[in-house]
Amino acid sequence: MSDGALRRTIHVSTGAVVLVGVLAGWHTLRLGITGLAVVALFVELVRLRFAAFREVLARTVPVFRPEESRRPCGAFWLLLGYASAAWIPVPGAAAGILTAAVADPIASAVGGRWGGGEPKSWIGTGAVLAASLVVLLALRMPLVAVVAASVTAAASERWSRPLDDNLVLAPAVAAVIWMLT
Repeated sequence: MSDGALRRTIHVSTGAVVLVGVLAGWHTLRLGITGLAVVALFVELVRLRFAAFREVLARTVPVFRPEESRRPCGAFWLLLGYASAAWIPVPGAAAGILTAAVADPIASAVGGRWGGGEPKSWIGTGAVLAASLVVLLALRMPLVAVVAASVTAAASERWSRPLDDNLVLAPAVAAVIWMLT
């Protein structure tokens, strides 16, 4: 499996964190994911400060991009995005987390294949829109909320700079769903 495929597989699987909210309760998820984010912050600070630790971690979990040796990794931003989204009332929290878990890896796969080598291609943005529509319709959200949140997801993925799209997408979708449901 390529590094990109491994990253996308891990990214999609992170959506399973919603099961904690469903099975153990959303308060448990909120506290747990926030605590995990604090631990991840410490790990990221150590990883960025100490090359030896960074190298061991990169060999153990071979998903880091070269530019992530100088800045926080995408997984860290995704966790912070999930933690932010988790504090938005349900069903927004679940919708935001699941949309981010599915839409961004699909954008990466589609954009990487047909996006002409652009880091943020229009075909990738379209893939986020389509994936978001599918996820939110599967969650049985009202149609107006589905459309608004899907457009928000696509815009968040495309124009999130200077922030990482992994940080922005989940809470943005969660907030739209919360406001419109």
